[in-house]
Amino acid sequence: MELVSYAAVFTPTAKEIQVDFPDVPEAFTQGQTMDEAIENAKLGLAIVINDKLGHFEPAPKVTPLEQVQKAFPDHEVRIVEVDLEKY
Repeated sequence: MELVSYAAVFTPTAKEIQVDFPDVPEAFTQGQTMDEAIENAKLGLAIVINDKLGHFEPAPKVTPLEQVQKAFPDHEVRIVEVDLEKY
């Protein structure tokens, strides 16, 4: 098991819930519901981190949740954790 965890910013729009990772901007995604957005976020995060590691790049440094919440006070911010070995 190789777990990674990053803070994700969830932004509801008229059509979907957008998900952005301040520490991993390439892993942005969306979903029609919060559950779908979280599942898509896990997949996107795993793909980007596995790609970086596969190219011998380090995983991005993790910003503490509280710091991300402070930077995005009007958004829902959650930790998204994923097991890289599942993807």
